[in-house]
Amino acid sequence: MADWMQIDLHIHTAASPCADEEMTPWNIVRMAQLEGLKLIAVTDHNTIANAWAVMEVGKQLGLAVLPGIEVQTREEVHLLGIFPTLEQASAFQELIWNRLPDVPNHPEVFGEQILYDSSDRPIGTVKRLLLQSVMLGVEEVGTAIKVCGGLTIAAHVNRRSYSLIGQLAVVPEGLKLDAVEIDRSLSYRGFLEKFQELGCYPVLCSSDAHRLTDLVGSHRPRLFLDEASFAALEELLHSDDRSRIQFG
Repeated sequence: MADWMQIDLHIHTAASPCADEEMTPWNIVRMAQLEGLKLIAVTDHNTIANAWAVMEVGKQLGLAVLPGIEVQTREEVHLLGIFPTLEQASAFQELIWNRLPDVPNHPEVFGEQILYDSSDRPIGTVKRLLLQSVMLGVEEVGTAIKVCGGLTIAAHVNRRSYSLIGQLAVVPEGLKLDAVEIDRSLSYRGFLEKFQELGCYPVLCSSDAHRLTDLVGSHRPRLFLDEASFAALEELLHSDDRSRIQFG
């Protein structure tokens, strides 16, 4: 049934070395539900390794969870890839993994990259460093996301570092974006004033949560969706009806 919903498409688990160990599948899903979210995406740096566990907990507790990934491109731009199924996300990660330098993680420097099962038990760690650029440009990453059936979102475009505008100043002609994301430090009105060239894209605001407290707040817009699903999200982002995304 169509309704106004809050969603968050940028959440890290403890697989991301910069995230807290408290970012476990059960903690994430429970906090998201406490905040009234209806749809979330798991978007660790350059991996989907914990997505399946969060999705499984989401099924148990009744929260829609999409698999995603935050890719750092060769230009040090962060792009979000959001996928309808774990299989499609896995196909994309294989493409990314083949172009991610085989540099080992040093936990004492970067932090642990912890893997969990769907009962919040640690089951291992990612040995390759995830906080690095893949050897693919923004247009190549965007194309790969599309080939695997995903949505491409430019992450935190208002930031000076690791953002599309901060690194490149423009949207490359070959990059087909489905939406742009701002962080909670910038209002929607402020976005329109500062980034007029991006006004043609749907605008989302997600938490980029690295700790549970990042999920708390009213910064997210409300989206009018037919249901809490990838298909409904894709339909909204590809429609011309911007009134279906409302900021407070």
